Amino acid sequence: MQRNNVACLAIVSGAAGIAGSIITILLGISMGWALISLALKRFPARFQRSDLYIIGPAWLYVSVILLAAAINYDPATADNLLSRCVALLPFIFFPLVLPRLRVASTSALIDAFVVGAAVCGILALPVAYVQVEFYDTRAFGGMGNALPFSMVCSMLASISLLNTVSPRPRRQALGWLGFVAGILCVLLSQSRGVLPIPVIAMVMLFVLFPQKLRRFYNWKGALLLIVAIGVVVVIGLKHSDRLIGMLGYFANDSAVDESYTARMQLWQYASGLFIENPWLGYGVQNRQEFITKLGYSFTHFHNGFITVTFDAGLAGLSAMLLLLVSPLLCVLRNPTTVARRKRLFIALLILFGYVIAGSTNILFFQDIYDNFFLWLALVVAMPLSQKVILLPPTRDTEDQP
Repeated sequence: MQRNNVACLAIVSGAAGIAGSIITILLGISMGWALISLALKRFPARFQRSDLYIIGPAWLYVSVILLAAAINYDPATADNLLSRCVALLPFIFFPLVLPRLRVASTSALIDAFVVGAAVCGILALPVAYVQVEFYDTRAFGGMGNALPFSMVCSMLASISLLNTVSPRPRRQALGWLGFVAGILCVLLSQSRGVLPIPVIAMVMLFVLFPQKLRRFYNWKGALLLIVAIGVVVVIGLKHSDRLIGMLGYFANDSAVDESYTARMQLWQYASGLFIENPWLGYGVQNRQEFITKLGYSFTHFHNGFITVTFDAGLAGLSAMLLLLVSPLLCVLRNPTTVARRKRLFIALLILFGYVIAGSTNILFFQDIYDNFFLWLALVVAMPLSQKVILLPPTRDTEDQP
């Protein structure tokens, strides 16, 4: 069971870039199998108080979305409501996976996920390069869409940095390689909204692991950093048309950027709707019908916060913000010290990453975004306090810097 858990987390992070659906498929299988195993008592239902800090906000988010949908029920959009309800199921049942992940050492599971994060960019980069150079399109990896591809690659590239704090040189090299490869995937996707995520991750790495910064106080470290920056800059300049267009759009009133022009129209339209119904919105099932009135075929407002405010008003926005903060609260309230700083890094990355990405794109109600968030939440919540451990404690209960 431990071996299967390690393989599962390694595959989720390692194969995400070339097979995005694996994120959704493995979470669905894990929830179903955990439910069966718990019913058969194959392992104890190990939950602890800190779990409530991620379970409670997730269930509150679902409850608010469903309440707003019920209040704004329209028979004409009932079919849409059914599909939206199905999309919320992972937020209800994901806690079932926690006892399964707690059958043995959670340090091994976190390491498997972190190593897989480095592999993600390395595997996805050749695919992204072929898509750009031979098919003349924005890189989308194995996801069919450049936006979730760039989001996942930027997040996993950032998590890859945790490999660089390992005492093993090969693991450090793998971490840097995965980080640079993931950034190159983002540049090839030309998704501008997620570019700040890896930068913030670098800052967090040096704040949480200050000894890592000391390694650059020699010529080898400085040379490595210069080479990595040079590679990123060269690739970035070659595929920077959309970034340059965005900068010109905001710097010059006469410049044209169809992507941001559409976003501005959507945001202004949504602002007017918010004034009319600020508290519980218009119901998630009615979203596309309203957007169609503006002449667009989008399924969302290209801003996660505006979208959830349309769906469920200020109540929905508050619930979603609490959901984004919940992994951080879970880490801070969990008394165990197993990989504490690594989990804190991931929890902060969830918050900053989803806020940044959601400012210009969707946040939830997209299967990759939803299930990737839940996998990350499970990773930071996994370690079990010694107060509730039912098996003899493992030897790796102390935080490893």
